[in-house]
Amino acid sequence: MPARPARERGASQVVAEPTRRLVLAAAAAGSLTLTGCAGIRALGPVPTLGTDVIDLERAITAEQIMVARYASALSPSHGADVTGKHSTSGVRRAMAVISAIHAEHEAHLAQLRSRLVLPPRLATARPRPTPTPPALPAGLHNMLAALAAAETAASDRLIGWLPGAPPALAQLMASIAASEAAHVVLLGHPKGAR
Repeated sequence: MPARPARERGASQVVAEPTRRLVLAAAAAGSLTLTGCAGIRALGPVPTLGTDVIDLERAITAEQIMVARYASALSPSHGADVTGKHSTSGVRRAMAVISAIHAEHEAHLAQLRSRLVLPPRLATARPRPTPTPPALPAGLHNMLAALAAAETAASDRLIGWLPGAPPALAQLMASIAASEAAHVVLLGHPKGAR
């Protein structure tokens, strides 16, 4: 008996006639399923990063270290090391300066991170360890001097990366470097800390 067109069949009948489009879609889905067994390797090697992404990642890591350094200075365990022979009000003022600079570094880190947009495949292929800063010395003046030296080094490092950075990133990095240079001045002269 010859097949009747679908419109002549009853409304209660469902006809499962594969179309060419359906067969091609099934074949494509089947090949994706088979390659899925090989995991991420089936998609090919992870692409290499451009120099602008590498510069941005280096700046993020450097800023993470600065944030961790200031968090260490503000921690209660380190706070006992800074009191020494300094007045309580002088220590409070110095810690207020350190707290304000810490907040600025957190803002810098957020700005840098907002510029780093990686495809999920690339982001998960390279886990990023959290950097650990060197320990800060005991004593208020020693700690302030160590923080100022770290700010100077960070500012110089960012300025060195500017020539290879794309314009928008270079502008942000120059702004952060200028801020770090201003931090050196603040750390050298926190009001009442001397």
